[in-house]
Amino acid sequence: MLTAAVTLSLSGPLRLQGRQAARGLELWASTENITLQIVDDAGSPSKAVAAYREWLGTEIDLLLGPYGSGLLRRVGPLASAHGSLLWNHGGSADDLARRLVVSIPAPASTYFVGAVELAFRRGLQEVVLVRGKGRFASAVVAGARQRAGELGMATSEVYLEEWSNVGSLGATAVLVVGSFAEDLAFVEQLGAQREPGLIGCVGAGLPEFGDRLGSTAEGVVGPVQWIPQKARPEVGPSGAEFARRYEATFGAWPSYVVAQAAAAGFLAIEAYPRAYGPGEIHSWDTTTLLGRFALDASWRQVGHAAITTRWHNGRQVLAL
Repeated sequence: MLTAAVTLSLSGPLRLQGRQAARGLELWASTENITLQIVDDAGSPSKAVAAYREWLGTEIDLLLGPYGSGLLRRVGPLASAHGSLLWNHGGSADDLARRLVVSIPAPASTYFVGAVELAFRRGLQEVVLVRGKGRFASAVVAGARQRAGELGMATSEVYLEEWSNVGSLGATAVLVVGSFAEDLAFVEQLGAQREPGLIGCVGAGLPEFGDRLGSTAEGVVGPVQWIPQKARPEVGPSGAEFARRYEATFGAWPSYVVAQAAAAGFLAIEAYPRAYGPGEIHSWDTTTLLGRFALDASWRQVGHAAITTRWHNGRQVLAL
């Protein structure tokens, strides 16, 4: 029986996403008869680094990365320096790409591209980018700013703590990237003020966003890495089949965080018996329940981009 190991934030500030990723990997491990070890890193880089450093010296067959770009930024170089593959499902900041870190998620710079294009189609004149701290937020904003420039739209940027709504936002798209809690608070605040032409946030990609905000979530757009498809991919089950398995096991519909974690597992278990080394994986062009998988020369994921959804009548629907 193969063994796999991962740290996830079962507690701490990223516990919502960490617990979802854990469920995705638990379902994958039970399906593939994998012995899975999960250690709670509580969002602590030192705890995550300590666990992976210990695993790198043992007979663990498959190493999966932690959830969160900040943690992956610390763990990735360890695995790379050791010469070990690390299957990254939870870090999407653009600067994380490096040899032997096999990134499954679409880069953060693609997260708001669809929202900007939607704003352009609606005839909006400006995109206001409201950002939290960290390189993940910087990458999301940079990608949105680039796409807006290509479309000839004006952009402005402001930090979350400096935001103040002055004047009409009717011809403006307001796009927010903070923590999940910050996104919730911002949308609640903006919902009580004059409605912008379009509002989007990264947190709106999670089902819990609608659960927490109710009718206030109506119309808000957000990026997801995955929507379930019936088509059978080359690696692992279809998205629709995986969603049914997850719902039967956990009594809920899976988020994209669940799906991208499972996709990493299915890729890892497919590559292992084939004895794929860095060269084979680097040139591997295939499909999973998440969509197309392909890496560029820097090991950056280029096979697929984030998908834009919109909240409508309490459900997430495609926005474009």
